[in-house]
Amino acid sequence: MNDRNLIKDAFECLNKSDEERIVFCKKDHWIGYKAAVKLIEILEDKFEDPPQMRHEGLLIYGDSNNGKTAILKKMYSLHKVKLEPIQREDVITYEIPIIYFQAPTIPDESRLYSLILDELCVPYKHNDKIQTKAKLAEHYLHKLGTKMILIDEIHSALTGNLNKQRTFIDDLKQLSNRLSLTIILVGTREAHSALSIGSETGSRFPSLELPRWNNDRKFRSFIATYERCLPLKEASNLADNPDIINALFHQSEGLIGKTVNLLKKAAVKAIKSKREYIIVDDIEYFPKL
Repeated sequence: MNDRNLIKDAFECLNKSDEERIVFCKKDHWIGYKAAVKLIEILEDKFEDPPQMRHEGLLIYGDSNNGKTAILKKMYSLHKVKLEPIQREDVITYEIPIIYFQAPTIPDESRLYSLILDELCVPYKHNDKIQTKAKLAEHYLHKLGTKMILIDEIHSALTGNLNKQRTFIDDLKQLSNRLSLTIILVGTREAHSALSIGSETGSRFPSLELPRWNNDRKFRSFIATYERCLPLKEASNLADNPDIINALFHQSEGLIGKTVNLLKKAAVKAIKSKREYIIVDDIEYFPKL
């Protein structure tokens, strides 16, 4: 009987070896906290938009290691290609309704189109002209029915030469216009500052901030939910322990990525110690030397 109310996979892992449980603790788990669920709802709404002359995109920004990428990958996982054949006008094809990639480290048009072609699994020559790659990308984005492009770490491409930055963003806007698809950008506050310079760009990519957590009921609720993903043989009751909650919040600085990493490491320590539940001394990134 699952009296601990663990998630199914964690409960089934309880009787496995310590090594297997440690591997499970280190895995990523999707936790649908309020802000994440709301953002997914917003993305789903944009994904379902009908063809339009001017699709409104979105910039999701915030501090590094605060769960932005997890939300983007969750959205991608909900709609990624299933390789189910579709017949269109007597031609058998496949759909790739959504693609995800990390922005190039510089505002480079050629790299942008290379990344798109890579995600579409389209062969091309890396030294092809930009115009050749652009036409190829547009052809297959249309042919494969792509509706949404998710671009992570967009701040990486918004550095250096300002003219190249503008050209890079203009390429994204033109791609969206010509193919009637939605482009979602994710990045840091630097990306928000860079995209806010021009009123037209700001209106094309309205921004939503994913804030840091406060040490409050929502934070405790997230911790309690995440504990259900940890196959420990004893309950830690983390959310009811003020010392552990304060340690998690202090060391994570209110960042969800850091919080999760702290919980993963603490669970591994609890298993290795044979204690099987987390104590406040387990809440640390690295052991003291």
